Amino acid sequence: MAESHRPRSLTRRSLILGSSAVLALGPAFAQSVAEVAAYQGPDRMDKLVAAAKWEGRLTLYTATPVDDVNQVIAAFTEKYGIRVTLWRGSSEDVLRRAVTEIKAGRHDVDVVETNGPELEALHREKILQAINSPVAVEIFPLAVPDHKEWVGSRLNIITAAYNTNLVAEKDVPKSWNDLLDPKWNGKIGIESEAYDWLATVVESFPSRDEGLAFFRKLAATNRPSLHKGHPQLANMTASGELPITLQVYLYRVHQMEKEGAPIKALSIGPSIARINGLSVARTTAHPNAAILYQQFTLTDAQEILASRHFTPTNTRRVPFPAGMEVKVISPSGMLDELTAWRETFEKTFR
Repeated sequence: MAESHRPRSLTRRSLILGSSAVLALGPAFAQSVAEVAAYQGPDRMDKLVAAAKWEGRLTLYTATPVDDVNQVIAAFTEKYGIRVTLWRGSSEDVLRRAVTEIKAGRHDVDVVETNGPELEALHREKILQAINSPVAVEIFPLAVPDHKEWVGSRLNIITAAYNTNLVAEKDVPKSWNDLLDPKWNGKIGIESEAYDWLATVVESFPSRDEGLAFFRKLAATNRPSLHKGHPQLANMTASGELPITLQVYLYRVHQMEKEGAPIKALSIGPSIARINGLSVARTTAHPNAAILYQQFTLTDAQEILASRHFTPTNTRRVPFPAGMEVKVISPSGMLDELTAWRETFEKTFR
């Protein structure tokens, strides 16, 4: 998806034509990113689309898997003719790269797409632009922080999973306590940095002390192994390296099931959800294209995300599955308590 840039030198004729285009587009193009983000006139979309097409491109940093994000990019480019340059990394890499570059005065990135805690960290670094978007009222409320500097586009449901070739239906755990059975000794995998998951799951127990006591007992009796990355856990479950894993993304389980892999989601307790969303950099060179891409992801692309087995946040476009109980990880809460929960996790499982 990488695209070439406009020539550095412009002819006199192109400068005149370009100036005419800017004047024709009016305030939506000429204004700052803050003014574009705040504009609420009835012609908002008309101005936004026209100016975004004139800008012609944007750069996206994302933690979303390439196969999935490319589906959204292709639909966006087909609809608006705007080219997207993509850089993909882990959520930690996206955060690190965006902060490092912007603080150093390098303003390549227009849109940042990653997990809620990382987006909240970017907000605290004061490098994101608040956007007063009319689509916000359609979004699951917990996915729209008050400051509006990022908006959740989907929920990453974190679930347990098991290998259907290795775990007989009669042996499938039905409760947390079932995982304490000695037959699962050395056969359970967990994500090595699932601090926010542990914090949120523990709160679903009758008391925090009871939740922590359970996981200490699980660690002592059945010695879960630690592995870096939710995708890695899903792959290890499907390949048979691990009969049971506790933190894989539900969308990936469904994708692998559809591909014929022997993997199935395991429902124990409430569904734990991590918000994933988008933000626009205050330093964006393409404010209209960046805001339009965020808007597209929160509207038209919601059906695309659903077709990829994600859980979209625009509940008017794609309602949540009936009866689904979701406990959402608090992005700001996890930032505030990250050090404490990291220490708790390490003491418990290492």
